[in-house]
Amino acid sequence: MTEERPKCPSCEVNTHVILINTAQKIGTAVGGITGAACCYAGAGSGAVAGATIGSVVPFVGTGIGAIAGGLGGAVAGFFAGAATGNAVGEKIDIHVIGQYRCNRCGEEFEG
Repeated sequence: MTEERPKCPSCEVNTHVILINTAQKIGTAVGGITGAACCYAGAGSGAVAGATIGSVVPFVGTGIGAIAGGLGGAVAGFFAGAATGNAVGEKIDIHVIGQYRCNRCGEEFEG
């Protein structure tokens, strides 16, 4: 969290206050799944490259290379999408929702 934490209205301290990051968690999951699906669907060139490299070993190598190329694209897309979704979700949590919780007393409040 890059912003200063607000003080708890009950305890009057900010050392135990955390941002409730629901949108960040949802953004990470949705971004990761979307990124993986999009990159796997568009990973035809990665699968072709993998199949070409794998064709050194006839039959088995081509199939394994194609699968590895497609999965490599999906994994890369998952991490890129998850990072983007995480950043967007964090901004929403901080600037739009603004819900905080004090881990000392359990009070939930808006920042």
